[in-house]
Amino acid sequence: MRGRVLGKVLLTLLGAVLLLETVPRFVDVPGLEPETLDPPYLDSAEDRAFEPHPYLIFTPKPGYSREVNAERSFSHSASGFRAPDVPLAKPAGTVRIACLGGSSTYGTGPSRDDTTWTSQLAATLNASPGETAFDVLNGGVPSWNSFECLGNLAFRVLPYDPDVVLVYLSTNDAETALWPDPAADNSHYRLAWPTYRPSPIEGVLERSVLYLTWRKYATNYLEQRADLGFVGKVVPDGDAGQRLARYEEPAIDGPLPEQAFESFRRNLVSMVAISRAHGATPVLMTQALWSPDPASNHLLHGRLRLLAHARMTTIVREVAAETETALVEMKGFLEDEAQRQFATTGTQTLFANNVHLTDEGAALFAKRLAEELRRLGIV
Repeated sequence: MRGRVLGKVLLTLLGAVLLLETVPRFVDVPGLEPETLDPPYLDSAEDRAFEPHPYLIFTPKPGYSREVNAERSFSHSASGFRAPDVPLAKPAGTVRIACLGGSSTYGTGPSRDDTTWTSQLAATLNASPGETAFDVLNGGVPSWNSFECLGNLAFRVLPYDPDVVLVYLSTNDAETALWPDPAADNSHYRLAWPTYRPSPIEGVLERSVLYLTWRKYATNYLEQRADLGFVGKVVPDGDAGQRLARYEEPAIDGPLPEQAFESFRRNLVSMVAISRAHGATPVLMTQALWSPDPASNHLLHGRLRLLAHARMTTIVREVAAETETALVEMKGFLEDEAQRQFATTGTQTLFANNVHLTDEGAALFAKRLAEELRRLGIV
């Protein structure tokens, strides 16, 4: 009797396995499509906008380009910076400006390469009559904070021999202050790009729909293989280990820990000192942030984020004063203009979201920055 029951169970399981292995190969089953179970980015570097870097977690992949839609596109130069390309050797008579920051410098909000504030800064400066030509190197990368920007300056930007180094940071560092148990080296927040060395048997197993389904829905394998341009952050998974995931708002009771603010100050001082040691003029900028609901608990633009961001902004100003570094106030300028629009029309057109600018916002940013650089005698 038991043998018959066991036999029926085994036959049922075998039938289910055969159905799972055959039906999705010929019929589109929601959740079991080949591109869902075995995404292109697992095997094709062409589908990744970013790639691992030995010192900086990830950097823009050289030569990458993507047309998101008819209105949006972006590309990287052959050197791995947001376009347009800037040659390594600086032409005679050229003033080279390097821009450091996260996604708001890289240009996540603007629609095209030539509408980022870095590109529009170059266009604005070069539009003025004169013999001096200006190169602007976009050294911004999405998600980066002052830790990555410090390394980026030392390892990737200085070889371009910049005359001016612009630093536009605050909000990504503010996020590190909202992460649990801040560490001086930012290891509480930043996760290294994982290295995979699959065994030979994995190639055989990947021919099985059952295996791909298990891997997709019962493990975090695909999550860890995703493009880390936006998810290289430590997130507890409820166990002793860690996993990669899009973060959720962490719970913070009491005052924010001081460590992240101390680290930000230290990194800014280092960037200023390294720039000067290599003959470049550093310029610090306060970062603008738009909040549609400042009383909310939203991690990106809510009360805690604004509190941490305000502290970081104060540190930018203090470091500028203490190190006698030029300071450009972009925060009040852009936020006041957006608020004026909002009060007049019920909407604003400068920010695409909390920190990323629209084409219009980037144009206003570039115009203001060019005016301030001239007023300060930087260019």
